[in-house]
Amino acid sequence: MKICILEDDRTQIQRMMEYLTRYQQEHGEFSYVLETYSQAFDLLDAYRGDADLMFLDIRLPDQLGIETARRIREKDTRVMIVFVTNLAQYAIEGYSVQAFDYILKPVEYFAFSVKLDRALRALAARSDGPILDIKTREGVLRRLPAGSIRYIEVQAHDVYLHTGNEVIKQWGTLSHYEELLRGAHFARCSTSCLVNLKYVRAVQKDRVIVGQDSLTVTRTRRKDFLQALAQYKGGTP
Repeated sequence: MKICILEDDRTQIQRMMEYLTRYQQEHGEFSYVLETYSQAFDLLDAYRGDADLMFLDIRLPDQLGIETARRIREKDTRVMIVFVTNLAQYAIEGYSVQAFDYILKPVEYFAFSVKLDRALRALAARSDGPILDIKTREGVLRRLPAGSIRYIEVQAHDVYLHTGNEVIKQWGTLSHYEELLRGAHFARCSTSCLVNLKYVRAVQKDRVIVGQDSLTVTRTRRKDFLQALAQYKGGTP
């Protein structure tokens, strides 16, 4: 999983990094990648909607953590946010940005591990597919939850992964991604397009509405696509 920490106190960042290392030592199945930020604007500039969990300090020199969380929510409605604060009264504001929890400073390991346990259980419960480790055409390594992908299409020799926030250009084939996403509720609506069924809003003749986009449903794929969609929605094929 990917974790981000936003905290302007370097001592506090170091402490939480040590807690994550200790937690990993105690839980062999837990693995993570970590990004740390001391300025809210740095986090907002860098964030691409790909984190699983964020620890956000509520009081920062350049911007309140609550406002940072609101701007994060504009990019990503799924990331789990845990506020770190000196006063519990500030944490109440977290409800306005769908914060998962809060931790009081000074952060102690027991409280941290309990909150992390809860977050991991909640993430596992709402998981809707694997995490894809991908490398963009620009050479940037990314971890992309399958559930954040709306559809994947091929144009010429390039593969494009469409999320709600961006389009990621890749090398490879659609068949490769179809295999990676097997069992994660994806179906082809055409030879060149693989759709995440949870984002399908409507099917209109030879078109399928995915989010705000309208995609072609070809005649040869229509029957299988509608059958997969009906099964996913809980109806009958």
